[in-house]
Amino acid sequence: MKFDVVLPILGFEDVKSFDLEKIDDNFFKLKSDKVTFTLINPFLLRSDYDFEINENEQKALQIDDNTNFLVLNTMIVNTPFIESTVNFAAPIIFNMDKKLMGQVILENSNYGLTEPLKNFIKSEK
Repeated sequence: MKFDVVLPILGFEDVKSFDLEKIDDNFFKLKSDKVTFTLINPFLLRSDYDFEINENEQKALQIDDNTNFLVLNTMIVNTPFIESTVNFAAPIIFNMDKKLMGQVILENSNYGLTEPLKNFIKSEK
């Protein structure tokens, strides 16, 4: 599914559109001709993940109370997988109705840029 970028991904400001490819209910690939990101559903990992985006970001993404939207976070995938990290401080928001997307930076939040996946996975002992 192709999305137009209205709030650029940091470091990739020149990329104007991405294809979002669903791997399963929790993992996605975000691809352009220049870069591919692995994305994860943050609510799979943390039930306390909650934030608000400002009015300018809402306008750019054309999001209101009736918008169907999706929130995903970038991952750095490592080997072993449990050593991967998640960027909770800069989610990527997708307006599923209008096919718009953008990365927002959560100012003054306690969310990290590279939080270890293992901190959110319960080990079986």
